[in-house]
Amino acid sequence: MRMLRLLTLAVLTASTASQQYADYDQDYGNDYSQDSLYHDYAMKQQEKEVGKAAFGWDKLLLGTGIGWVIGSKVHTRRKEKKLNAKHKEEQKALYTQYYNDVYTLQQQNAELAQALEQLGVRIR
Repeated sequence: MRMLRLLTLAVLTASTASQQYADYDQDYGNDYSQDSLYHDYAMKQQEKEVGKAAFGWDKLLLGTGIGWVIGSKVHTRRKEKKLNAKHKEEQKALYTQYYNDVYTLQQQNAELAQALEQLGVRIR
């Protein structure tokens, strides 16, 4: 019996609550049906989204370009240092070879001049 009373009370409470909600929904619909503030806001947001580039490609491409330029400068400096060191070694070897060749030519000239003097031929 007690259970039956509780069940009846719950059903009555639920039915009155749903009636009140239905009344509120009707009142809201009547009072605010002409309000388009949110609709206007949503339309402006959509217009903004249409004007934007997809995925921010402009920023991505700009960042990639800047990174490429900076990276190329770094790598060219490294390569330049390596090539300068290599060329310096090659130039040093070339000057050493030149110096040695000139020295041997001077020695040969001195030996030839000495041989000609022994033969009695005057040079210069």
